[in-house]
Amino acid sequence: MIEKFGPIKNPLTIIAIFAAIAEISGTIVLPFIDKTNQAIYVWFLMIFPILLILFFFLTLNFNHKVLYAPSDYKDEINFLQSLPRASFTEKVQKIKAELAEAEPKKEAAALPADGTADKETPTDIQKTKPDISYQTFVRRSTQASYMLAEELIFRKLASEFSSEIQREVKLGTLGGRYILDGIVRDKGATTVIEVKFVRGGFVPSMHFRETLARIQEAIKLLPKEQSSNFRVLLAIASDEVGTTQERVAPQIERIGIDFHFPIDVRYFSLAELEREFNVGA
Repeated sequence: MIEKFGPIKNPLTIIAIFAAIAEISGTIVLPFIDKTNQAIYVWFLMIFPILLILFFFLTLNFNHKVLYAPSDYKDEINFLQSLPRASFTEKVQKIKAELAEAEPKKEAAALPADGTADKETPTDIQKTKPDISYQTFVRRSTQASYMLAEELIFRKLASEFSSEIQREVKLGTLGGRYILDGIVRDKGATTVIEVKFVRGGFVPSMHFRETLARIQEAIKLLPKEQSSNFRVLLAIASDEVGTTQERVAPQIERIGIDFHFPIDVRYFSLAELEREFNVGA
């Protein structure tokens, strides 16, 4: 008899089983409770299901998506559309973090043999002091270019899929929530789209490895049908496409060996994308 029941995957089933067990066990225990406490216990048995139903309908009204398992969706595209979207602030924070990861680490200056550093004169300190306003300008310019490149790339990729690309999708992982730039279910396959903006043709290989590792953790939360048949489309926009491709292609080829899913790498020129979509014209 028990073999007829499969594993429980639906949150609604869990709620129903919990409520049934609580009420049945509560009724069985009632005769064994001291008569002086039975009145209080009876009130609990009456109020508990009311509160349970109240919280259920509040959840159904404000966040009904959590009551359904991925397998409950007949159309897998509907499941993708139900995934939470990242806010603009969360997206900016992700871009800032990725730009910080992509920056080459500066090695500390070596100290003299005696372990002491040469004293700098006030004039030397003034010359070596960074221009904060210029650094801020460059950082914001890079972030703006990143967001522009991502928008134009998704416009270009939209024509390749018959289904709509879901943008800025949040999937929970062991380390929190990871934001996928895009995900689409098309022709029986799921494509995860990640956009990277490269300035100067240099990106450390560790940056790509960490990105693919996060994606690998995030897609484990997708339904089995989608997680077993998917690919990663890595779209790289750069101001120097030729140089970027020469440096990045060998890195991704080495890194891809450690991941058991196909990685499709596309290279885009930001300047060409701007001309194609008449940006700033």
